[in-house]
Amino acid sequence: MSKPNWKNFEHFKYKNLDLLKQAFQDLELKVPFSTNTNCLKTLIYKNGIFIPNRLSIQPMEAVDANEQGGPSELTKRRYLRYAKSGAGLIWFEATSILEESKSNPNQFTINNSNVKNFRELVEEIKELGTKTLEKIGFEKRPILILQLNHSGRYSKRGHKRTPFRTYENEELDRAIGINSEESSILTDNELKNIENIWVEKSILAKEAGFDGVDIKSCHGYLINDLLCSRSRSNSDYGGPSLKNRSKLLIDIISKLRKKYPTNNDFIITTRLGVYDGIPYPNGFGVREDEEGIIPPLIDLKEPLQLIKMLYDRGVHLINITMGNPYYMPHITRPFNQPGNSSNIPDEHPLFGAYRHYKTVHDIKEQSPSGIIIVGSAYSYLQQFAGYVAAGLVENNWVDICGFGRMAFANPNFPIQIYKEGKIDSKRTCITCSQCTELKKAGRSTGCALRDKEFYAPISNSQKN
Repeated sequence: MSKPNWKNFEHFKYKNLDLLKQAFQDLELKVPFSTNTNCLKTLIYKNGIFIPNRLSIQPMEAVDANEQGGPSELTKRRYLRYAKSGAGLIWFEATSILEESKSNPNQFTINNSNVKNFRELVEEIKELGTKTLEKIGFEKRPILILQLNHSGRYSKRGHKRTPFRTYENEELDRAIGINSEESSILTDNELKNIENIWVEKSILAKEAGFDGVDIKSCHGYLINDLLCSRSRSNSDYGGPSLKNRSKLLIDIISKLRKKYPTNNDFIITTRLGVYDGIPYPNGFGVREDEEGIIPPLIDLKEPLQLIKMLYDRGVHLINITMGNPYYMPHITRPFNQPGNSSNIPDEHPLFGAYRHYKTVHDIKEQSPSGIIIVGSAYSYLQQFAGYVAAGLVENNWVDICGFGRMAFANPNFPIQIYKEGKIDSKRTCITCSQCTELKKAGRSTGCALRDKEFYAPISNSQKN
């Protein structure tokens, strides 16, 4: 039998932990495991941020906002399940700062007319989450972060794309079926206006009772698009300088930190895409001297510079992610089965998961010690994910392990890890990409396999 190659895709086939460990070893990927998951129960406290344990619910859009852009009954059901999960950190999904910057018509948006609805849900989550954590032996209550976003070139009006681009990138436009004639490039004045709106909506998040706000800077959306805009000319917001390309993000955070000086007042954070897999010069966190290598090699020089800039402005919690799901989805979320519109990549999913773990490790090693780092890409490991999460935390590769797709399939995964040391194999996410397909279709999104009553009929309707 030939030795596995990281460029060869393989489906998840590991019936026990030893087989999974062996697969990583055969691929020469050094990932720490630990069957002692007690380290995931430990609290973390830095710079005024107190998180009761090391497991987080990641921001997963579920396309179930009501007509006012606020939480629906389906939203409430989902987040109250997260509240009962035992996760110490609940990262609320992408919420648009403007109606016209949504990525789908049922994405959340926060405004003066629906802030009360958000506040009511936040209060319920905090109350139920606190009771759950106390019951299983944790101090404090869960921390709730609201992710605020502008979808940039992926914006839609209804189901029609209405892109807001920051620079010309024919390859990205072609991937989603648009051309440069359909939209102009945002001007500096327009970006300045967006900055002010972002600050206003962040203040609304505080009024809604969230503990903090995430200025979303990943996955190809507006701020991430700016970070890649080296070809943007005659602009304060683009070009060769990282200072210019990060100006929108830095200015928003600086204004918010001036209003809320400490994390005890309000946590200012970001979900930061440190590597998007797009070749230089249009990629962020990529090597510029490796032509023809797809995906390009990682270069963390600029991401680390940006993290230091953020830290100097009082950002002490960062959620690290990768990729652009509209371009190479397997980089963002390693999967067992691609979605209907995606191809099987020339990459072993275990290598894709390792890319996340090792990059977060490298960032953590080279970043200020006062930053709490949240990592991603654990759901692919199914019922064994808790053992890798424990190994990474135990060996100081990451501070908090965030689960997205797993939370759709099995929101009780944290309690299962705390009590049993492992995730229930009959309830685990199998990374089949059905939830991704539901989101792409603009349908209410969840797990069609594990939550059939609510999502299987929706999924089945897509196949007919």
